[in-house]
Amino acid sequence: MATTRAGRRSSLVTAGHLIVGQLITGAASLAVNAMSARAMGPTGRGSFALLLQVTYLANLIAMAGTDKSYLATVPLGRSARGAAADALRLVIPPALLVSVAVAPVVYALGSGTPAGGLATVASCLFTGVTVLTAATVRTGATAAGILRPYVVSTVVGQATLVAMAMLLAMARIDTPQLWLLAYGVALGAGPAVAWVMLRRTPAADEPPHELGPARHLGLRLLPATVAGLVMLRADRLLLPWLGSYEQLGLYIVVATVAEFAIWPVISWTDAQSPRWHQRHLAGDLRRTGPLLLAAGYGVLAGLALLVAGRLLVVPVFGEEYRESVGLLVPLAVAAACYSISRVAIGLGLAAGRARGALIADVPAMAVALVAYLVLIPRYGALGAAVGSAVAYGVGAVLAVCACAREPRRTTSTAAHLFRTDDPRPVSSAPLD
Repeated sequence: MATTRAGRRSSLVTAGHLIVGQLITGAASLAVNAMSARAMGPTGRGSFALLLQVTYLANLIAMAGTDKSYLATVPLGRSARGAAADALRLVIPPALLVSVAVAPVVYALGSGTPAGGLATVASCLFTGVTVLTAATVRTGATAAGILRPYVVSTVVGQATLVAMAMLLAMARIDTPQLWLLAYGVALGAGPAVAWVMLRRTPAADEPPHELGPARHLGLRLLPATVAGLVMLRADRLLLPWLGSYEQLGLYIVVATVAEFAIWPVISWTDAQSPRWHQRHLAGDLRRTGPLLLAAGYGVLAGLALLVAGRLLVVPVFGEEYRESVGLLVPLAVAAACYSISRVAIGLGLAAGRARGALIADVPAMAVALVAYLVLIPRYGALGAAVGSAVAYGVGAVLAVCACAREPRRTTSTAAHLFRTDDPRPVSSAPLD
């Protein structure tokens, strides 16, 4: 990697690197999932899952949609070092606010446990910082098309996580807070390595990037981001109260595997976002092809999830998780629908518009909450899985409809905007 500009990859290669990183993460997560499930049992695994979900939820709110909006507004030729610094500058202010808001909630969750509320807050905050830092590395690497630091940091972080999980499992540690702290320590090792690599990279002679368009679009995305988070995580948060920690433990082992199925299409969408943005400015953004690819991938991923889940759940997690196999069909449908909706929304964001995300995710969130409140008390984990499938299906239909109605930018309008010699962002598309 002699220079960051020379090392820029095509969007397909960028997506390939992101998928490799996520496959590594998925393999490590599967191993840690199995070890933690056996070490803590369904009830303890459910408590651990709840703390993880709260941590991830807080981090996604702290991102405030800027991980997507930055990719849709970044100028071509931005270095990996500069892009990572941009991403960090975007997330620090909201991260501080979210930390203050979430700390009392985390303290209440941990106050009734042997570890105590303060230990729970400390482990969640530490893990949250490392997860957020890793997210900025990914955003910067994707925006610049320089993926080596991200892949290396992923390998380091996930290898450290598996090693720490093995130690905890062999020591028969069943305290959820200690497992969460292990996540934070391990996942902090990866970003540390990535930042060292970026600092050793020759600094590019580039002007400071104006982050106003990314912040503006991120704020427009915030309602949809929150709605998407509720839709994605409410099942995990509601299961302990409307069902039981045991039901959450049964649900989380297959829901985690279902998330692996949608990672590749999300990586591809993120990698394509800068290119889609440039094509939009040039009046040449086509939507049908990407949507058809997303639909085809969603069907294949859902089928793969069904086959792999039926073969692996009981041998990997144990006989007490056999009930989880019955959740695979609705979760496979949910994964296919979610894949389609992410590509449709990504195409809208490339045009500088948040309308598609709002139209799709806010109603889908409402459907999800109603479905969870009605189905979980009666059917437990199965109700959560069916509710997810229904909500994601509604979101996919609305996202595709919104994408089809997006106007095309005319070539004549784009002619004076598409200037490669302008160091400022070329995102002059209206933000709605």
